[in-house]
Amino acid sequence: MKVLGATRFGRKNLAFIPDRPRPVPGGPAEVLIRVRYADLNPVDLHKLRARPDGTPAPPHRSPLVVGFGGSGTVVAAGGDGEDGRDASAAAAAAKARDLVGKDVCFLADPGRDGSYAEYVVCDARLVCAVPPGADMARAACVPVAGCTAFECLDKVGLPVGRGGSAGVEEGKRKRLLIVGGSGGVGSWTTQLARATYGGSIEIICTVGSPESAEWCTRMGADRTVPHDGIDEGLDAGPGGSVDAVICLSEPTRRLFDSLAGVLRPFGRICLVVAGDAIRSLDLSFVFFKSGTVWTETVFSSIRCGYHLDQAGEMATILEAMSAGSARAPLSDDWSEDVSGWEEANGEGGLIDKLDGGHTRGKYVMKITTTIYLSSRGVAISRD
Repeated sequence: MKVLGATRFGRKNLAFIPDRPRPVPGGPAEVLIRVRYADLNPVDLHKLRARPDGTPAPPHRSPLVVGFGGSGTVVAAGGDGEDGRDASAAAAAAKARDLVGKDVCFLADPGRDGSYAEYVVCDARLVCAVPPGADMARAACVPVAGCTAFECLDKVGLPVGRGGSAGVEEGKRKRLLIVGGSGGVGSWTTQLARATYGGSIEIICTVGSPESAEWCTRMGADRTVPHDGIDEGLDAGPGGSVDAVICLSEPTRRLFDSLAGVLRPFGRICLVVAGDAIRSLDLSFVFFKSGTVWTETVFSSIRCGYHLDQAGEMATILEAMSAGSARAPLSDDWSEDVSGWEEANGEGGLIDKLDGGHTRGKYVMKITTTIYLSSRGVAISRD
């Protein structure tokens, strides 16, 4: 099969490799997915830059194939056999068999080859069937950014979905601050909070430009403040003015001091981006306010035995999309014409735009399966 991978670390080393063996499900709970759209996320580039440019990829991961979510069609499930790890794995094996032939969206295991490929293997607990006739490009926006937003909201006391409004006391309008609200996770966070809580929550997003402010308003934000103007735009001090903060930027000392200042007593902060600054956070003011600091990475559940029902999270988001209360936040400059993976990997393509760090909304990349004609004129998929 064809993959977009790198035998050496570095964005510029990403290249097409036409003859990678097609993966095989390794257990009864796994499925093989023919990828239609790969979700593009900043973590893809972080993984490609995990070591200095030009460093050879480890032999067992060469070529390095990133991409941690997307959409496609399940074409096979793992072979028969008992998976005795736990009841969850047994249920996943039954689910895997049921998924064959269905269109799905999925999270990919970061310890394996990802979705920049014609095929990917996933555990069924990371796979969700999409409604018949659903737009597969939009479905591909859900897994990574959508699940991250879902889990962040849960951690700050604003759970998504049915019964979620119980998290807001009657007669009290909670205030949510989203730092970096115009990206993929920020866009989903705004929409899911609005879909769940309606007018009983005030959503404020930090932005870096008028265009980002307009985008956040379209997603459902009540108002925006400049990234570097949190202290001026919101009341800070012992009483604070914000119940919950979801921080989608690196929490530098200055930024975290601002967040601690505007946080209300007993408020919650969820940090999604780590970086070097995470090593020297000053928690003294948060401690004074009895605040809670959470961290979030969508891959933690995978690493600890599928602790969360992430397929269920995807299903909830897809239901909101079907109901019209949320929509996939595809960027204004995304279109089918520029989404093909050849174009996306070209100079100035979607991957370069993602690398620029100022994307509003989401990008997804269309994976086109290579077809060739046999000597008898029969079209055959090249694996």
